[in-house]
Amino acid sequence: MIPIKKLDLYILRLFIAPFFIIFFTIFIVFMIQFFWSQIDELSGKNINILIIIKFIFYFGISIIPLVTPISLLLTSLITYGNFSETQELTAIKSSGISLFRIMKPILGFTCILSILLYLFSDLVIPKAKIKAKKLGYKISLTHPYFKLKEGIFVNLLPNFFIKIDNKSKNNQELHNVFIFFYDKNLLVNTILSKKGFFIINKDKYESIQFKLMNGILYSENKNEKKGQYSYQIVQFDTLIQNFKIPSYEDYEKIKNLDDYDSYDTKTLMKKIKFLKKEKNIYHLIKLQLELQKKFTFPVTCIIMFLIGAPLGAFIRKGGIGVPTIVALIIFIIYYTLLTITQNKVEKNEIDPWIGAWIPNCIFFPISIWMTYKTVMDDFYIF
Repeated sequence: MIPIKKLDLYILRLFIAPFFIIFFTIFIVFMIQFFWSQIDELSGKNINILIIIKFIFYFGISIIPLVTPISLLLTSLITYGNFSETQELTAIKSSGISLFRIMKPILGFTCILSILLYLFSDLVIPKAKIKAKKLGYKISLTHPYFKLKEGIFVNLLPNFFIKIDNKSKNNQELHNVFIFFYDKNLLVNTILSKKGFFIINKDKYESIQFKLMNGILYSENKNEKKGQYSYQIVQFDTLIQNFKIPSYEDYEKIKNLDDYDSYDTKTLMKKIKFLKKEKNIYHLIKLQLELQKKFTFPVTCIIMFLIGAPLGAFIRKGGIGVPTIVALIIFIIYYTLLTITQNKVEKNEIDPWIGAWIPNCIFFPISIWMTYKTVMDDFYIF
């Protein structure tokens, strides 16, 4: 008879080390994919390397709830596949120990990990997302030249629009510049210029400066006492115009943005309660969906283990190849279901809590059935 405590420690040791290796491998793959998707935004703009590293780091924190379930699934498939392939599982079961008893220590580890994942997503991830958005906002304005599109009005700053006919790739000159903006009193100002370019400030994140040549400045003025408007047209050879960049918090207020994905559970519940009174359906739906997601991913971790362990014991294949293919197929199905249901929630076709829980409600009975069939030695696909 194998001592139960030694068996539990043996199983945990075989599971935990591969889990962290697989977790960090998948994490790095996601990070590389993110970096390549953002390389055009991050390269060639003279951005401080530390800011880029911070931005990628904060993104990395936010994807941990997505990486954890697939890591648990793949590790379970590999661990129990190895057990079954090397006949260790048969030897343990012949000594009177059931498969479920072999699963218990790792199930306990998974439950603890799920609780920690919830706490992490509630306490750490919201702060990381806010910092990532602030850095992203700063990075997007580090060199505004790259945001300009020829022949199209671009909303470069709040209450500031610019259109250019073309831009030079070598010296970053702008040709036929049309700027339209509101001042502090929401009065209209228009600038037409034949040529211009940005002046890079030492204090990049505070303001944007334009040097404009051969143009006209049209400005609107208001006499507060008389309540009358007057207009002024100034022709210039050279004009240096400075535009203040609002802080991210001010930008949120101007754009009426709501960082619903950056709230903890308590804040989300307060916001939902307030929006119910205001009968604000649009933001209420997004907040409710975000609230449900805080609980769905920890539960998904348990479900993925309950699928991976019996399936690994059944397919009797360890190593990386077959388990990786099986894990990818399962997770792609799960993530596709999650994406479809979330889209339906955002279109207000189904309730947020239903949309968030449908994938888990489908996969949970399957995981229980697979575990039961494997424990009873009655698991057959064909």
